[in-house]
Amino acid sequence: MHSQIRHRGFTLIELLVVMVIIATLAGMTTLSIGSASSRKWNGEVQRLAHLLQLVADRALIDKTHYGVLLEEEAYRVVRYDPLASQWSEIDFSSDTAGAVNHRFAAHALPPNMHLEVLEQTELPGADETEAGADDLENIDEEGNDGEDGPQRAPTPQFAALSSGEVLPVEVAMHLMKGRDISRSAIISYSSLYGMQLEWLVDDDR
Repeated sequence: MHSQIRHRGFTLIELLVVMVIIATLAGMTTLSIGSASSRKWNGEVQRLAHLLQLVADRALIDKTHYGVLLEEEAYRVVRYDPLASQWSEIDFSSDTAGAVNHRFAAHALPPNMHLEVLEQTELPGADETEAGADDLENIDEEGNDGEDGPQRAPTPQFAALSSGEVLPVEVAMHLMKGRDISRSAIISYSSLYGMQLEWLVDDDR
């Protein structure tokens, strides 16, 4: 007597159940990735905001003008050199222990985050700064000392003076989704209002 082998296929209900499970797992993975990206963006916003505050505090303590150069994909802290009459990179190797916090080192943003400067620092006149910073007014936005003068280092968009005065800045940090802006945060700092942080979140994206 020959045994009879029966071939049984999947039922429609079983296929639907498998499809639902796959869709659920895919959705959970997408949410996990999105949540991690949002947390990282949140951390980068907080990092820059804290850095601006730290720079302002450090300028007053060190009696030195500090600034922050903001680029689309990175930012760095600079210090004003009164002898050279320009902003210069900070040489960490020459600093004594504790003199300059290493959070002042240049920082690159993740590839899916961009900075946009909304309002730049207005360069002060001689009557607005202490002695040793008078030459700030002679440096234009391109970093040149007059039309025929020597090439100068770039001028930071945010500056904290040794007097405790802060030259205001307003900058947006965008979380990108491809070429589109998914989320944004506005960081502003001024002597009058201090640090202000506004979160612009579009949950539909």
